[in-house]
Amino acid sequence: MKAEHINPFIESTISVFKTMIGVTPQRKSLEMKKSDIATYDISGIIGLSGQAIGSVVISFPESLALKVVSKFMGIQKLQADDDVVDAVGEIVNMIAGGAKKIFTDKGLKFKISIPNVVTGKNHKISRPSTIPCVVIYFTVLNEMFVIEVSLKEV
Repeated sequence: MKAEHINPFIESTISVFKTMIGVTPQRKSLEMKKSDIATYDISGIIGLSGQAIGSVVISFPESLALKVVSKFMGIQKLQADDDVVDAVGEIVNMIAGGAKKIFTDKGLKFKISIPNVVTGKNHKISRPSTIPCVVIYFTVLNEMFVIEVSLKEV
């Protein structure tokens, strides 16, 4: 996967967190993902189709999802209820939408699906084996989360 396919998701993630949540995540590292097991407990997933296909996933440990959603909603969330699930879906939707705009400005057009959110330890995220997946690690509020980008031009 090319760096130009990853950078829009990094830029969009940082922008969404800064503007909508009021915190600035720090990118830590990148690695190729080999497993279909989610990195953390709560994952928001958006499918990509058109001139590029694949998916983008944001995956949080439950404790960080509660902190992030509390800041996003302006009320303290103590458990991963429907509001938390909906907010994680909205966050991944904004990240994918921001990246889509960057790609469109560069001439690569694709559509994004409605967000899906999966919860629970060791849940699986299905991806076509022909599309590589890069995991981007971030820290924010003293915890780690990931963005997983699986993207292939068609």
